[in-house]
Amino acid sequence: MRDRPTPPPGQPQRPRHDGRNGDPADPDVNALRRPCDRTRTRWHVGLALAVLIALICGVIAGARMWSDAARTAHDEAAHRHETTATTLARATSAATSARDGTPPVLVDAAWHAPDGTPRTGKVAVQPRTAEGTTVTIWVDDAGAVTRAPRSTAEGQLAAAVGGTFIAGALALTAAGVVGLRLRRTEAATLEEWEGEWAVVEPLWTHRGGA
Repeated sequence: MRDRPTPPPGQPQRPRHDGRNGDPADPDVNALRRPCDRTRTRWHVGLALAVLIALICGVIAGARMWSDAARTAHDEAAHRHETTATTLARATSAATSARDGTPPVLVDAAWHAPDGTPRTGKVAVQPRTAEGTTVTIWVDDAGAVTRAPRSTAEGQLAAAVGGTFIAGALALTAAGVVGLRLRRTEAATLEEWEGEWAVVEPLWTHRGGA
């Protein structure tokens, strides 16, 4: 036990601390706290910090993807145009039905580009669509057929899923690394205990038989 100076008369004495009850100024003086316990504590703290960093990275990545998705949706909305096409032939029955609901038949059709130029090409329609039927299509600035622009909600959902995936992947990786280190620490601790017990057990057995 460390010697402490005697306080002046009338001043309350500070309580003494030793290795059994812990010293706030020196938490490692606890004689019951083994090195392996401190190692486990450090790894647990490291895991908590790693999870926190993973969450921050996920939020940052999600915010970046959110911004990119909003910009992409804005650009597509500005350069994709909804128009009407007229089929030039009857659509025959499809050999196989579309499982996802997408029209499986392509037929010749005519439409106008955004600048008014007449255009022809293939458009997707339902099977057995009659000639002369008008269908709604999306075209780009040049009048070529394209898909509908993505909505902001679709981009935001993808950003949220992407950010969550990144955070989860980083957190699981950190948990796997820490779990492996803790198992190695536990194995070393058990080996140490077995060695110490091999020394102490004969003494205890002798005392118990006395």
